[in-house]
Amino acid sequence: MNHLTPLDHALQERRRAMDAAFADYDPAGAIRRLADRIVQEELLATLVRPTTIGPPRGPGFADAHAAQNAAAAELEHFCQAVVARPTTGPRLGDFVQKRLPAGALVFGCLLYLTGRPAPAAFWWRYAAGADNVEAMRLLTLHHRVEGEPADAHHWAGRLHATTTAPAPAEVEGSGDPQAYVARVEPGIEEVDDPDLGEICRPNACFPRLLAAAGHTA
Repeated sequence: MNHLTPLDHALQERRRAMDAAFADYDPAGAIRRLADRIVQEELLATLVRPTTIGPPRGPGFADAHAAQNAAAAELEHFCQAVVARPTTGPRLGDFVQKRLPAGALVFGCLLYLTGRPAPAAFWWRYAAGADNVEAMRLLTLHHRVEGEPADAHHWAGRLHATTTAPAPAEVEGSGDPQAYVARVEPGIEEVDDPDLGEICRPNACFPRLLAAAGHTA
């Protein structure tokens, strides 16, 4: 005797339908397809990560990076050497009133040591325009650090075309250049010049700070 209820009959019919639908189902194949999809998604995620965009970095990249670091170290050293000279105080003092190339060179080094490379390059170009060979050397290094080979090549060519190229600068034993820079930094202001754009220049406090700092730290 069949004692199945209408619900039992419905469940049996549903089970037969499901068995027929999945008669050819391959569990192992499904697992393989799922694994393949996971691998593909991981590969796609790796390709779009910022650290892996672009071609592999070979020895050429490492050499260029090392050269850039060397230029940065030389530029820092050169600026410290310029600021450490006994002539720094007088040249900066004159620069407040007269924008002489020698003062522009020193003021540019002062700006660079306070973390203002672009304004520093402005005054180095000003000095280089008057054929200051040290400014040309500083600009060559600056553009190498900034990854601007065309500009670096231009100033290197100007430098080599001069009759006397500057020797590598040495920091003179006249105090700590960084301490001197820290004392006079509040005397630097940034202005929007109608002709030159945004530039850095000495402000009204600069002569007083310069005198208080002296040349030695």
